[in-house]
Amino acid sequence: MDWNRVEGDWKRMKGKVKEQWGLLTDDDLTAIGGRKDQLEGKIQERYGYGKDQVRKEIDSWFSSTALVANDNAEELADQIEAIRADIQSLTSTVSRVANKQLGQAQDKAVEAMSNAEDAIRENPVSAVAIAAGLGFLFGIFTRR
Repeated sequence: MDWNRVEGDWKRMKGKVKEQWGLLTDDDLTAIGGRKDQLEGKIQERYGYGKDQVRKEIDSWFSSTALVANDNAEELADQIEAIRADIQSLTSTVSRVANKQLGQAQDKAVEAMSNAEDAIRENPVSAVAIAAGLGFLFGIFTRR
């Protein structure tokens, strides 16, 4: 993590700065705006530290913040990997259920077709009359 990231994410980072250097006011933090040189100056002003001591403190704080950010990134990567595994498991389950349902739907369709064939064989005249009636209705509805 470089200082540019601190500067770019200043709104979030200024809370951490305030935790570290509690004598800095909200106005100070706003004026600093993420700039390292401004932070050094305000810490010197509020705490009366020398320039070298301030730089050491900032570098130490920055290093610990970078380590925390790296830990958080690793934790986030682990969580993403766990979510990815959960999604793969869910996808597999959905696929298995869908295939089962598809098989059942195919069985029902074959059964319905068999029942329709049986009904046509038992009552061929009625089946022809129904087919003619449906053809007539289809012709009426699709006519221009």
